[in-house]
Amino acid sequence: MDQIPLSATVDGVSAVCIRDNAFLLVERGREPSKGWLAFPGGRREDGETPQEAAMRELFEETGIIAHEVTYLTTYTFDYSTPEFPSPKAFRLAVFLAHDATGDAVAADDAAAVHWLRADEMAAFDVTESVLEVVHFLARSFES
Repeated sequence: MDQIPLSATVDGVSAVCIRDNAFLLVERGREPSKGWLAFPGGRREDGETPQEAAMRELFEETGIIAHEVTYLTTYTFDYSTPEFPSPKAFRLAVFLAHDATGDAVAADDAAAVHWLRADEMAAFDVTESVLEVVHFLARSFES
């Protein structure tokens, strides 16, 4: 996946946290996509780098502290994206959390938290972008 400059323009971020081959997903408590499972994330605040925003959002939604994140990819959502409709293009940068500590609890706008392996996600409403990242990363477990 690509590299992102520290000052890149993105509207939102998400953080991928993995433990024992399970991914931390939050149930979205608000629209858009209320009830869907996604990686913890949200909008960037003024003056924040995408990396800082990813670590902040992970902590705010789950209580998990990431000491470092690395960029994975960026998705653009718009009105044609069924699980995340947006009236204008919304750029979401996805980061992998490293050295994450703490116990996950639902906080902020997360209604619940789940640790799920890739094969367990079919039983839930999980966004296509999350599944794409999960399948990409799960291949590294097999290596």
